[in-house]
Amino acid sequence: MKLLLTTLSIFLILININAQDSISIRDFESLNNTQWVGTLTYKDYQSGELINVNTTMQFFIEDNNLMSNVQYTYEPSKNYKSKIKIKNNDTLFGTEQIVSFKELDGEITFITKYRGKDNGKKADMYMTRKLTDSTFSIIKKVVYLETNESLIRNSYIFTKIE
Repeated sequence: MKLLLTTLSIFLILININAQDSISIRDFESLNNTQWVGTLTYKDYQSGELINVNTTMQFFIEDNNLMSNVQYTYEPSKNYKSKIKIKNNDTLFGTEQIVSFKELDGEITFITKYRGKDNGKKADMYMTRKLTDSTFSIIKKVVYLETNESLIRNSYIFTKIE
């Protein structure tokens, strides 16, 4: 158990050392004025079951902001719009710290981190985003501060509408 905790601690330290990775609005130009269809999968707080929700999304760039409109097919009251600005010398994605950024073979993968609460407990949230010309995914991993317990809280998997 100590070896596992030590390994995890070293891994998290290395992630923080590399926290100066940066991202640019140019990395998202291929997504400008696009439409997507997909699924939100989330872990229900009470039952612990995985729930799937059909979603659609429109993505565009406006005044150096990344804009998205997300619709939930069967829960329109939960629809939302987001506006994200890349700032602080390209090391913040909105208010989330950019932990890593990689581009390989036409796929961009970047991880951001922010601190908040999940299920009433203080936690670090890690958002892993992967995008290609035809796919886009977001996976939210929660790591509770008191116990180091982690779980995948939700994920979005989108396919571009041609």
